[in-house]
Amino acid sequence: MQLKDLGERKIINMLAKYFEIEYLDDCATLPFNDSFLLITTDMVNEKTHFPEGTKPYHIGWFSVAVNLSDIAAKGGKPLGITLSIGIPRDMDINFINEFAHGAKECASRFDVPILGGDTKEMDFVTICGTAFGIIKQKEFISRYGMREGDVVCVTGKLGKAGYALSNIKKRNAIDNLLLVMPRVREGMAIASLKIATSSMDISDGLASSLYQLSILNKKGFRIYGKKIPIARGAKKEHALYSGGDYELLFTMPKGKIKIAKQKLKSMCSLTEIGEVIGERKVLLVEDEREEIMENKGYEHFK
Repeated sequence: MQLKDLGERKIINMLAKYFEIEYLDDCATLPFNDSFLLITTDMVNEKTHFPEGTKPYHIGWFSVAVNLSDIAAKGGKPLGITLSIGIPRDMDINFINEFAHGAKECASRFDVPILGGDTKEMDFVTICGTAFGIIKQKEFISRYGMREGDVVCVTGKLGKAGYALSNIKKRNAIDNLLLVMPRVREGMAIASLKIATSSMDISDGLASSLYQLSILNKKGFRIYGKKIPIARGAKKEHALYSGGDYELLFTMPKGKIKIAKQKLKSMCSLTEIGEVIGERKVLLVEDEREEIMENKGYEHFK
């Protein structure tokens, strides 16, 4: 058996068992007085993340943004980030300047300092970011905890990245794919209300995210296709099965959705798209007909 027969998530589960990691979440947590120190790391490289035409500026921005998105999914305040850079020895020196410019602009947008990192020679561009954040323990939003009857909601609109990737030659497509805006302020706002029962960012696609939460919580979902907010130009398939949107997926008691929408009113939309059910399956309702949503999305090694 080879790694491609397993896929990223089964490999992660194997490693988690080996290292005796009980809970799998967007961030690792370390208790710190009445707070949690949040730690997350994410690696990207030119072969799997960056289409032809990607500029070093895009790579820098994206490397920071994807790490901040994990902090956002837990409701945390980012404290800083390190970046380790692997690049070929014959790379033009302008790569470093443009990469640093993109990384700094993204970090500055969220008042996050870049603290350092490492550089190594590699055959192709590989970037590993590690972000640190903090949140009060009573405000922390885990992937675990959703309850039957909770509503399911998402920030913003979905499918933008998938549409951009499928039309990569179009003007601004690479910008739309890689200049991700992590929902840091939105995550902190929802966390402050202490109403979310679970949360994660939608990096691998909506369907994949729902299945991951379903497995962890031993619950399921009923999602209404007509309620899914679709980005301009995108199709529902992009929203469901394409990764890269980096919006946030929340569950919360039905009676709390109004206060959550009001809290995010000046930041972004929050759309109710379904509810949590007791059965461990993910249902998609289209034209009053229920069917099993495909467990499909972006997954490394597959």
